[in-house]
Amino acid sequence: MKARFWATGLSLLFGAVLAWYLVYTQQLVNAVNADAAALSRMYAGLLQGVSDPDQETLVVLFDMLEEIEQMGVPVVVIAEDGQVSAVNTPFVYDPIDPASRQRVLEYAALLDERNDPIIEEGIGEIHFGMPAVVERLRWVPWIQAATLMVIVLTAIWIFRSTVRAEQERIWATMARESAHQLSTPLSSLSGWVEILTMPSGERAGVASDERIAEEIEVDVERLSKVAQRFELIGKRPRMANVDVGDVLQRLEGYFAARLPRLERSIELAVQVAPRLRPIAGNPVLLEWAFENIIKNAVDVLAGRGGRIAVSAEPAEDSRSVTVRFVDNGPGVPAELRKHIFEPGVSSKEGGWGVGLTLTRRIVEDTHGGSIVLGKRRDGAEFVVTLPVVRSDRTA
Repeated sequence: MKARFWATGLSLLFGAVLAWYLVYTQQLVNAVNADAAALSRMYAGLLQGVSDPDQETLVVLFDMLEEIEQMGVPVVVIAEDGQVSAVNTPFVYDPIDPASRQRVLEYAALLDERNDPIIEEGIGEIHFGMPAVVERLRWVPWIQAATLMVIVLTAIWIFRSTVRAEQERIWATMARESAHQLSTPLSSLSGWVEILTMPSGERAGVASDERIAEEIEVDVERLSKVAQRFELIGKRPRMANVDVGDVLQRLEGYFAARLPRLERSIELAVQVAPRLRPIAGNPVLLEWAFENIIKNAVDVLAGRGGRIAVSAEPAEDSRSVTVRFVDNGPGVPAELRKHIFEPGVSSKEGGWGVGLTLTRRIVEDTHGGSIVLGKRRDGAEFVVTLPVVRSDRTA
């Protein structure tokens, strides 16, 4: 739909520019044509004036005639008795040669196709044309139109190539994000399967069968959510009243059993203010957005340990909910801070730069909120703001 809109807009713009060129050029031609008519009258009048002048006047008149001839206005003057009395043509006229006279008469008829002849009493018929520069000027709008057409076609080709490249990049990005989303529950399932293959005595010291079954069920549910997430991409999701605190607490419970617990452990702490007003959102997509931020922090802290603090509280204006994600990792490099939400930009080695791009789209485009990178010097801070449901809608 957008492509058709732009194509129609470009076509209308091209047509308008071409019409303007044609009208403007025609106005120039008409102006030059009027000047040519005036010069032709002057030319014929001067010729009439040299019938019986003195020597000094004759010199002046012929100088003026020469200036007019140099302007390139073709003129043929035929006297009232039918004789060719004056010629300013692109070819040489021999008044003695009948063939030359016939050629001049034919040329006069050709000039009449462009301009009606001027009839002056005492002089005769004045047949005139336009300078050669005006003839070339007629082609200017068509040359410009052809140039503009080439530019438009080139722009369309570049646009289509860019769109095709962007689509290919999106497909590759979504494939990578699919693998990224599936990796956590699949790794967890692989771990539980490994525990299940252990002898019953050793397994009892790790986790009970009931606990293993519960965790496997959670991972299967997570895989189902991943499928729902990608199913919602590209369509308008159904919105409902969502408790941000519930979403965060579900994530806390999910990550609690999957974070490193050894000497370089990662701690996730979630703090939600009481009586937090609900927002109008989609819980599946909102959980995806929050999970991306937490997973990025987990990846950054992997191998070094640290703490991730998540808090949700009403904003100062009471019209939105502010959610902060703070970790004590190395932070975002200064050169990436302005581009961290762009596709393909990642502060992690081997990162794909997909998660935060999707998060921004979910927060801003789907939920009408905002996400910004805080200005902390130690660690990283992401601040998400989401508008709450208006009181008249909750009533």
